[in-house]
Amino acid sequence: MSFFYNAKSVCQRTNLGIDVSCIFFDDRREISSVEFFSELETALKSNDTMPDCMVFVAGQNLISALKVHWDSPTQQDTFVTRGIRNQIHYIKEFHFYSWEATGLVEHHIHSTSQGGSRFTLNVGEILSQGLKSLVERNDVVQVAPAGHVFRHPSGTVNKLFIQARELAKSEPQLCFIGRLIVAQLENSVKDELCIVFIDTMSIYHYVHEALSFIGSSARIHSFHSYDDVKKITPPTEPYLVVISASTSGGMARQLHKNQRFDPRRLVTLVDMSSQGRSGSVLVALDKIDSQFRTLTETGVETEIELVGEHFSSKAKPPRAVTLGIPHTPKHLKAALKFFDVAGFSALNVPKQPSGTRVISLTPPLIQDGDVFDRWLRDEIRWSVSSSIDFIVHTNDDCSLALANRASVLLAEARGGGSIAVLSSALINHDVLALAKGILVVTALAGDGGQLREISRDLREYVDPLLPRHFLVGTGLPQSEEAWDRLKQFLERNTSHRRYGFSARLVLPTGPESSDDAWRAMHRLAEKADITELEHVSVAASIVTDSLQAATGALHAGANGYLAKFDGSALRLSEGFLFFDDVFKDRIQEVPEAAIFLAMSSAMQAARECKIPGNQLKPTGYESVVISPECFLRFNDSILQACLLRASLPSELDYSASPHLSKLMKEFLIKVFDRYSHSYGAAASEFAAALATGRLKLKKSDQDEVLSKAIDHVKAAPSALLGLLLLANDL
Repeated sequence: MSFFYNAKSVCQRTNLGIDVSCIFFDDRREISSVEFFSELETALKSNDTMPDCMVFVAGQNLISALKVHWDSPTQQDTFVTRGIRNQIHYIKEFHFYSWEATGLVEHHIHSTSQGGSRFTLNVGEILSQGLKSLVERNDVVQVAPAGHVFRHPSGTVNKLFIQARELAKSEPQLCFIGRLIVAQLENSVKDELCIVFIDTMSIYHYVHEALSFIGSSARIHSFHSYDDVKKITPPTEPYLVVISASTSGGMARQLHKNQRFDPRRLVTLVDMSSQGRSGSVLVALDKIDSQFRTLTETGVETEIELVGEHFSSKAKPPRAVTLGIPHTPKHLKAALKFFDVAGFSALNVPKQPSGTRVISLTPPLIQDGDVFDRWLRDEIRWSVSSSIDFIVHTNDDCSLALANRASVLLAEARGGGSIAVLSSALINHDVLALAKGILVVTALAGDGGQLREISRDLREYVDPLLPRHFLVGTGLPQSEEAWDRLKQFLERNTSHRRYGFSARLVLPTGPESSDDAWRAMHRLAEKADITELEHVSVAASIVTDSLQAATGALHAGANGYLAKFDGSALRLSEGFLFFDDVFKDRIQEVPEAAIFLAMSSAMQAARECKIPGNQLKPTGYESVVISPECFLRFNDSILQACLLRASLPSELDYSASPHLSKLMKEFLIKVFDRYSHSYGAAASEFAAALATGRLKLKKSDQDEVLSKAIDHVKAAPSALLGLLLLANDL
């Protein structure tokens, strides 16, 4: 129905930078008013910060219909209100554009300010950023793994493999690309086209969409990349050549220089650069990320020869990574000491401030002279500007306490004077009118959503040259990359100086997928509750009772892990590698959330490890999994459960490796065989992982595991048997 993305542009009239949310609507079908506003809300929620304006683009007939929907007073007011905070319109304009065969036509502008339109947009430049979004979200560019390079059919050797066929993953995206191809062409090229040459049939649908848009019946001929490119010559009838991808521009250059094709009639969909190329380039990778340029440089690496268009992450068996000392998170020990036992709530129980969705934490009270207070005192003295006279804190008690302590220390450092402290929910232009410098504090931050909101508010309320410092007690981002993006967003401004940024502890905790292990368990409980199963070797009454027991066990473990076979909770023994001596002689007091935090952050450290062989990160050439040895090394039942829950499904997929699948098969057979002993205490967790599809073996291995396990426990109903039957029913 629509394709939306976020773009950055510059107003052509004022030369001010603006954030734009652009939504392109596919006009193959009619769109109702409810669908229209639903798409707008979804697009708006995809922004980290509120955009300055929104741009709606559609065909001539559809844009008129969308304008009618927009003119509905109730729905329009409801949506416009979403862009208002503290009586300030953050979304200042809504632009409607009609995309016709001859180009883009401005259809309507709705301004939320009384003075009329404030922005003059370069809509062509905004639309071109949609291609950047497609390249980034659709995995168009594959990078060779460490120590390897690709040898392309042209003979070019570099670390990039571009799959132009992956540009579009939906009909709106396909329609969008087709129209941008047309936008690249001069009118003299579009008129009376008779034939279009393409280098691969994988881009046929893009070209067909472009021809349909201009009403052309030109035939499409594939010359199969470098195999037949030397055989084609410029036809006497009007033509066009569309090349899927290139890293050097070699094919377009050959067609132009050697075979005398008109460069106006040469279009490359994806290329490393648009500079020094024959013909036009739809997407230039060096404008998306300058680091791509370095990937064209090669040294003495193993060559991977590309044959054809297909390239799979399972081109070779997955690489297994074993967690160990190299994966110890840098700040884990300090974080565990800081929060200690009392700082953790139960798993999946929301509590403010929240570090992650699964884990909720409460920082301890600041005490004069403790480790945190000494860090705060030093940071105030050494890093925070003396001109700061206003402290803004995120809206929670822990951050308020941190702000009050920072106020006292800052007053001491300045030799007196009052420092105003205010919640972020109460700031506005009038409150901050006399501020000479602002310190923003939060006790605990995840990926920094609240800090981004405060930063955006401050852009509206105060002069950008006003000194500003962001201070974070503990950062629990999903990844180092997410934290770097937050820091970059908060530090950069319109001046050549950067705003200050401080954080005592930063501990990446791993990705928070909406389809995580606990959600998968919830869906499994729903399935167990309504599913009717039969098994040739298990009595019907035992099957029914076992499914009911499985449902009960899954509900009982909704905020933790599945219990042992006897109903007792999974436990941790002394000697956990990543705890070191933090909880020495107190291991029974450690909450489940602390154990999960340690294991999840260790796995994230493995994903971000700088040593290629120890890195738990797949490439386009190689997938990666947790080594079966990890379940032997971390043999406490609760650690095995944490491994299963904290892993991504791809990291537990052993189906592509006969060797690893066999190792897991042998391990699981022993676990299910000893389900009533400490060795197999996590048997229900492994059975549930198989039943949800998060843990995968080769089909023959998985069938053997389930067959033996079911035979071993089929004598009496149990939750474990119910989970095994559900796994067998997949």
